[in-house]
Amino acid sequence: MKRIRFPISLVALAVVAFSVSGGVAAETGKGLNVLFIAVDDLSTRLGCYGSGSVESPHIDALAARGVRFDRAYCQYPSCGPSRASVMTGWRPRHTGVLDNRTHFRERHPEAITLPQWFRGHGYHGARVGKVFHQNVPTDIGAAGLDDPASWDETVNPRGRDKDEEGRLTVYTPDLPLPDQMAYLKAEGMDSEQTDGRVADETIRLLKENAGRPFFLAAGFYRPHLPSIAPKPYFDLYSLENTPVPSLPSAYRDRVPAAALASTPVWPNFGVTE
Repeated sequence: MKRIRFPISLVALAVVAFSVSGGVAAETGKGLNVLFIAVDDLSTRLGCYGSGSVESPHIDALAARGVRFDRAYCQYPSCGPSRASVMTGWRPRHTGVLDNRTHFRERHPEAITLPQWFRGHGYHGARVGKVFHQNVPTDIGAAGLDDPASWDETVNPRGRDKDEEGRLTVYTPDLPLPDQMAYLKAEGMDSEQTDGRVADETIRLLKENAGRPFFLAAGFYRPHLPSIAPKPYFDLYSLENTPVPSLPSAYRDRVPAAALASTPVWPNFGVTE
Protein backbone atom coordinates (compact mmCIF):
# COMPACT_ATOMS: atom_id res chain seq x y z
CA MET A 1 0.00 0.00 0.00
CA LYS A 2 1.08 3.56 -0.56
CA ARG A 3 2.27 5.64 2.36
CA ILE A 4 -0.22 8.20 3.55
CA ARG A 5 -0.31 11.89 4.14
CA PHE A 6 -2.75 11.94 7.03
CA PRO A 7 -3.57 15.33 8.55
CA ILE A 8 -5.08 14.37 11.89
CA SER A 9 -5.66 11.52 14.30
CA LEU A 10 -9.21 10.36 14.79
CA VAL A 11 -10.89 10.63 18.18
CA ALA A 12 -12.61 7.36 17.37
CA LEU A 13 -12.11 5.14 14.34
CA ALA A 14 -14.99 2.97 13.21
CA VAL A 15 -14.18 0.09 10.90
CA VAL A 16 -17.32 -0.93 9.06
CA ALA A 17 -17.38 -4.25 7.28
CA PHE A 18 -20.62 -4.57 5.37
CA SER A 19 -22.27 -4.40 1.99
CA VAL A 20 -25.93 -4.06 1.11
CA SER A 21 -26.44 -4.10 -2.63
CA GLY A 22 -29.39 -3.33 -4.86
CA GLY A 23 -31.78 -2.68 -1.98
CA VAL A 24 -31.93 -6.38 -1.16
CA ALA A 25 -33.91 -6.65 2.08
CA ALA A 26 -33.24 -9.14 4.84
CA GLU A 27 -36.75 -10.52 4.60
CA THR A 28 -35.84 -12.01 1.20
CA GLY A 29 -33.24 -14.15 2.90
CA LYS A 30 -30.49 -12.67 0.72
CA GLY A 31 -29.39 -9.72 2.81
CA LEU A 32 -25.72 -9.57 3.76
CA ASN A 33 -24.74 -9.40 7.41
CA VAL A 34 -23.06 -6.41 9.05
CA LEU A 35 -20.12 -6.48 11.46
CA PHE A 36 -19.48 -2.94 12.72
CA ILE A 37 -16.24 -2.51 14.69
CA ALA A 38 -15.50 0.64 16.71
CA VAL A 39 -12.12 1.17 18.38
CA ASP A 40 -11.89 3.94 20.96
CA ASP A 41 -9.19 6.59 20.35
CA LEU A 42 -7.34 4.54 17.75
CA SER A 43 -4.95 6.73 15.77
CA THR A 44 -3.24 6.09 12.44
CA ARG A 45 0.03 4.95 14.04
CA LEU A 46 -0.45 1.54 12.43
CA GLY A 47 1.51 -0.58 10.03
CA CYS A 48 -1.09 -0.16 7.28
CA TYR A 49 -0.58 3.62 7.50
CA GLY A 50 3.18 3.41 7.22
CA SER A 51 4.18 3.35 10.88
CA GLY A 52 7.39 1.43 11.40
CA SER A 53 7.20 1.44 15.18
CA VAL A 54 3.81 -0.18 15.88
CA GLU A 55 2.98 -3.88 15.57
CA SER A 56 -0.57 -4.15 14.19
CA PRO A 57 -0.68 -7.32 12.04
CA HIS A 58 -4.40 -8.03 12.33
CA ILE A 59 -5.51 -4.50 11.51
CA ASP A 60 -2.97 -4.46 8.67
CA ALA A 61 -4.50 -7.68 7.31
CA LEU A 62 -7.99 -6.19 7.50
CA ALA A 63 -6.81 -3.06 5.69
CA ALA A 64 -5.23 -5.17 2.96
CA ARG A 65 -8.58 -6.88 2.33
CA GLY A 66 -10.70 -3.74 2.42
CA VAL A 67 -10.64 0.00 1.84
CA ARG A 68 -8.24 2.25 3.72
CA PHE A 69 -9.16 5.92 4.13
CA ASP A 70 -6.22 8.27 3.72
CA ARG A 71 -8.22 11.42 4.48
CA ALA A 72 -10.78 10.80 7.20
CA TYR A 73 -12.07 13.39 9.64
CA CYS A 74 -14.15 12.93 12.76
CA GLN A 75 -17.20 15.17 13.08
CA TYR A 76 -16.26 16.55 16.49
CA PRO A 77 -13.18 16.46 18.77
CA SER A 78 -15.04 14.56 21.47
CA CYS A 79 -16.31 11.01 21.77
CA GLY A 80 -20.04 11.45 22.46
CA PRO A 81 -20.77 13.87 19.62
CA SER A 82 -18.69 11.85 17.14
CA ARG A 83 -20.44 8.59 17.94
CA ALA A 84 -23.91 10.14 17.84
CA SER A 85 -23.04 11.63 14.45
CA VAL A 86 -21.76 8.36 13.01
CA MET A 87 -24.75 6.36 14.23
CA THR A 88 -27.43 8.84 13.12
CA GLY A 89 -25.79 10.23 9.99
CA TRP A 90 -26.36 13.79 11.28
CA ARG A 91 -23.87 16.51 12.07
CA PRO A 92 -23.35 17.28 15.78
CA ARG A 93 -25.07 20.64 15.46
CA HIS A 94 -28.19 18.82 14.27
CA THR A 95 -28.08 16.01 16.84
CA GLY A 96 -27.63 18.56 19.64
CA VAL A 97 -24.86 16.44 21.14
CA LEU A 98 -21.88 18.70 21.81
CA ASP A 99 -20.56 17.04 24.98
CA ASN A 100 -20.27 13.61 26.58
CA ARG A 101 -23.39 13.99 28.73
CA THR A 102 -26.18 14.58 26.21
CA HIS A 103 -28.19 11.84 24.49
CA PHE A 104 -29.25 12.58 20.92
CA ARG A 105 -32.84 11.47 21.63
CA GLU A 106 -33.30 14.43 23.96
CA ARG A 107 -33.64 16.54 20.83
CA HIS A 108 -34.56 13.87 18.30
CA PRO A 109 -36.71 11.10 19.78
CA GLU A 110 -37.77 10.28 16.22
CA ALA A 111 -34.24 9.54 14.99
CA ILE A 112 -33.56 6.29 13.16
CA THR A 113 -30.03 5.09 13.85
CA LEU A 114 -27.98 2.90 11.52
CA PRO A 115 -28.60 -0.34 13.46
CA GLN A 116 -32.22 0.65 14.03
CA TRP A 117 -32.71 0.95 10.27
CA PHE A 118 -31.38 -2.56 9.81
CA ARG A 119 -33.66 -3.84 12.58
CA GLY A 120 -36.59 -2.31 10.72
CA HIS A 121 -35.62 -4.34 7.68
CA GLY A 122 -35.56 -7.70 9.38
CA TYR A 123 -32.07 -7.77 10.86
CA HIS A 124 -31.25 -8.85 14.39
CA GLY A 125 -29.47 -5.97 16.14
CA ALA A 126 -26.80 -6.73 18.74
CA ARG A 127 -24.16 -4.67 20.52
CA VAL A 128 -21.09 -5.67 22.51
CA GLY A 129 -19.15 -2.97 24.37
CA LYS A 130 -18.81 0.72 23.54
CA VAL A 131 -20.69 1.86 20.43
CA PHE A 132 -22.68 4.84 21.62
CA HIS A 133 -20.85 6.93 24.21
CA GLN A 134 -19.62 5.44 27.46
CA ASN A 135 -17.16 7.14 29.78
CA VAL A 136 -13.93 5.18 30.07
CA PRO A 137 -13.09 3.71 32.44
CA THR A 138 -16.13 4.77 34.54
CA ASP A 139 -18.81 3.07 32.42
CA ILE A 140 -16.98 -0.16 31.66
CA GLY A 141 -19.48 -2.91 32.47
CA ALA A 142 -22.44 -0.53 32.15
CA ALA A 143 -24.55 0.80 29.27
CA GLY A 144 -23.53 4.46 29.45
CA LEU A 145 -25.44 6.56 26.91
CA ASP A 146 -26.54 3.57 24.88
CA ASP A 147 -29.65 3.64 22.68
CA PRO A 148 -32.02 0.75 23.53
CA ALA A 149 -34.07 1.34 20.37
CA SER A 150 -31.06 0.33 18.28
CA TRP A 151 -30.67 -3.21 19.59
CA ASP A 152 -32.41 -6.50 20.24
CA GLU A 153 -29.68 -7.57 22.65
CA THR A 154 -26.66 -6.00 24.30
CA VAL A 155 -23.63 -7.15 26.26
CA ASN A 156 -21.61 -4.88 28.56
CA PRO A 157 -18.38 -6.78 29.27
CA ARG A 158 -16.26 -6.02 32.31
CA GLY A 159 -12.75 -7.39 32.69
CA ARG A 160 -10.04 -7.33 35.31
CA ASP A 161 -8.69 -4.05 33.90
CA LYS A 162 -11.72 -2.33 35.42
CA ASP A 163 -11.13 -3.96 38.79
CA GLU A 164 -7.39 -3.24 38.86
CA GLU A 165 -7.45 0.50 38.21
CA GLY A 166 -5.93 1.09 41.64
CA ARG A 167 -2.69 -0.51 40.40
CA LEU A 168 -2.02 2.11 37.72
CA THR A 169 1.41 3.72 37.43
CA VAL A 170 1.10 7.44 36.67
CA TYR A 171 3.73 9.04 34.40
CA THR A 172 3.10 12.57 35.68
CA PRO A 173 1.94 12.35 39.33
CA ASP A 174 2.56 16.06 39.87
CA LEU A 175 -0.02 17.04 37.23
CA PRO A 176 -3.86 16.90 37.40
CA LEU A 177 -4.08 13.95 35.01
CA PRO A 178 -5.43 11.05 37.09
CA ASP A 179 -5.65 8.50 34.27
CA GLN A 180 -4.61 10.33 31.12
CA MET A 181 -0.93 9.50 31.51
CA ALA A 182 -1.08 6.21 33.37
CA TYR A 183 -0.48 2.57 32.52
CA LEU A 184 -0.73 -0.96 33.88
CA LYS A 185 1.20 -3.99 32.67
CA ALA A 186 -1.56 -6.42 33.52
CA GLU A 187 -1.13 -10.02 34.52
CA GLY A 188 -3.23 -12.76 33.00
CA MET A 189 -4.61 -13.53 29.56
CA ASP A 190 -6.15 -11.35 26.86
CA SER A 191 -9.53 -12.93 27.56
CA GLU A 192 -9.49 -11.55 31.11
CA GLN A 193 -9.37 -7.96 29.88
CA THR A 194 -12.55 -6.09 28.93
CA ASP A 195 -11.53 -5.92 25.27
CA GLY A 196 -10.76 -9.63 25.26
CA ARG A 197 -14.27 -10.25 26.51
CA VAL A 198 -15.66 -7.92 23.84
CA ALA A 199 -13.93 -10.10 21.23
CA ASP A 200 -15.12 -13.36 22.80
CA GLU A 201 -18.73 -12.16 23.12
CA THR A 202 -18.68 -10.89 19.54
CA ILE A 203 -17.49 -14.27 18.28
CA ARG A 204 -20.21 -15.97 20.31
CA LEU A 205 -22.93 -13.78 18.80
CA LEU A 206 -21.54 -14.27 15.29
CA LYS A 207 -21.94 -18.02 15.74
CA GLU A 208 -25.33 -17.85 17.46
CA ASN A 209 -26.83 -15.63 14.76
CA ALA A 210 -25.24 -17.31 11.75
CA GLY A 211 -28.62 -18.54 10.55
CA ARG A 212 -30.29 -15.14 10.26
CA PRO A 213 -29.45 -11.64 9.01
CA PHE A 214 -27.81 -9.52 11.69
CA PHE A 215 -26.23 -6.15 12.43
CA LEU A 216 -23.60 -6.82 15.07
CA ALA A 217 -21.63 -3.93 16.58
CA ALA A 218 -18.44 -4.60 18.55
CA GLY A 219 -17.03 -1.66 20.49
CA PHE A 220 -13.51 -1.92 21.93
CA TYR A 221 -12.51 0.35 24.84
CA ARG A 222 -8.77 0.57 24.26
CA PRO A 223 -6.45 2.23 23.38
CA HIS A 224 -8.44 4.89 25.29
CA LEU A 225 -6.50 5.91 28.37
CA PRO A 226 -5.43 4.69 30.83
CA SER A 227 -3.11 2.36 28.95
CA ILE A 228 -3.90 -1.13 30.24
CA ALA A 229 -2.88 -4.31 28.45
CA PRO A 230 -1.35 -7.68 29.31
CA LYS A 231 2.38 -7.38 30.00
CA PRO A 232 3.54 -9.15 26.79
CA TYR A 233 2.21 -6.25 24.71
CA PHE A 234 4.25 -3.73 26.67
CA ASP A 235 7.29 -5.96 26.26
CA LEU A 236 7.06 -5.54 22.47
CA TYR A 237 8.25 -1.96 22.85
CA SER A 238 11.13 -0.24 24.60
CA LEU A 239 10.08 2.95 26.38
CA GLU A 240 13.59 4.31 25.98
CA ASN A 241 13.36 3.90 22.21
CA THR A 242 9.86 5.32 21.88
CA PRO A 243 10.07 8.99 20.89
CA VAL A 244 7.70 11.60 22.24
CA PRO A 245 5.65 13.03 19.34
CA SER A 246 7.31 16.09 17.87
CA LEU A 247 5.23 19.26 18.01
CA PRO A 248 7.01 22.32 16.59
CA SER A 249 6.49 25.44 18.65
CA ALA A 250 4.90 27.16 15.66
CA TYR A 251 2.19 24.49 15.60
CA ARG A 252 0.50 25.94 18.66
CA ASP A 253 -0.23 29.14 16.75
CA ARG A 254 -2.34 27.09 14.33
CA VAL A 255 -4.48 25.52 17.06
CA PRO A 256 -7.80 27.28 17.83
CA ALA A 257 -8.01 28.77 21.32
CA ALA A 258 -11.12 26.68 22.02
CA ALA A 259 -9.13 23.50 21.50
CA LEU A 260 -6.45 24.56 23.97
CA ALA A 261 -9.02 25.57 26.59
CA SER A 262 -9.63 21.93 27.55
CA THR A 263 -6.00 20.84 27.27
CA PRO A 264 -4.47 20.94 30.77
CA VAL A 265 -0.82 20.60 29.74
CA TRP A 266 0.66 21.43 26.35
CA PRO A 267 2.30 19.66 24.67
CA ASN A 268 2.20 15.90 25.33
CA PHE A 269 0.63 16.24 28.79
CA GLY A 270 3.94 17.30 30.27
CA VAL A 271 5.91 14.27 29.10
CA THR A 272 9.24 15.43 27.70
CA GLU A 273 11.28 12.24 27.35
